Amino acid sequence: MYSTRLASRNKITRIQAGSFVSLFCFFILTSCGEKDKVVASVGENKLTEKEAIILMEHFGEDVKNDSVYKAFLEDWTKQQVYMEELKAIDPENYSLVRLRSDYFGAELAKLYLEEQHLKQLLDTVVSDQELQEFYDVHKEEFILHDYIVKALYLKIPSTVDFKKKKINYKFLLKNDKDLKDVNSYAKLYAENYYHNDSTWIYFTELSKDIPLSKYNIDNIVMNRTKTYFTEGDHTYFLNIIDYKLKDEAPPIDFLADQIKEIIISQRLQDLKEKKGNELFNTIKKKHETHINP
Repeated sequence: MYSTRLASRNKITRIQAGSFVSLFCFFILTSCGEKDKVVASVGENKLTEKEAIILMEHFGEDVKNDSVYKAFLEDWTKQQVYMEELKAIDPENYSLVRLRSDYFGAELAKLYLEEQHLKQLLDTVVSDQELQEFYDVHKEEFILHDYIVKALYLKIPSTVDFKKKKINYKFLLKNDKDLKDVNSYAKLYAENYYHNDSTWIYFTELSKDIPLSKYNIDNIVMNRTKTYFTEGDHTYFLNIIDYKLKDEAPPIDFLADQIKEIIISQRLQDLKEKKGNELFNTIKKKHETHINP
């Protein structure tokens, strides 16, 4: 079944592939021995500043944060200490670690080369007709497990006198000018604000900052509730403009990006199956290989 989770897995797969490529680039830079400032070392193993930055960015670390940078260097040093100790006391397993590292590095090289090759061949344009056809065939596989809504949401400090500006009436959006006034008010006072009447959003995502535990969510959504209340240090305004039921397929505009990702992912998989050997056969001709079983 296609679902939001499936699209997420597709996305994760692409992120992992990108991570492999980043690591591959790191191995290449390391092997090239570029002259650069050495920022950490253990025995003969050295880490340059450029290599540290590449690794930190790969892991999503903040390179500009001094404490994070220092912690990363300490962690790298710790890892190298383990490697050196293994090399000293258990050369056989150390050799296995190095062999596995080389084998993994070759897999990274394969992923990098395939990515570059297939990127040139992959068609990433998905027409509206393709989206519609995919949606029509797989519509029931996108059944919602949560309401999606179009809504206005506003959160302000409870100390603010919102009635002075008549926000308790204007958030109802009965007049054309009301939304403009609410937008202006939100810029001044809102700690959280959402409005997009042309885009659907999951209700749980919209309301995660609203204390609704004592309320009936089904009633709030299905009655297109327009309400405001004060609890704790904040006042909350909620206007449900439209909604789609749980256990129903959402409209195609809600799924368009997700369907596009799935279609492109399928195209990429087809290319891998059709063109994978083609790439290998091409580059194999450049390199002399021998197998002596």
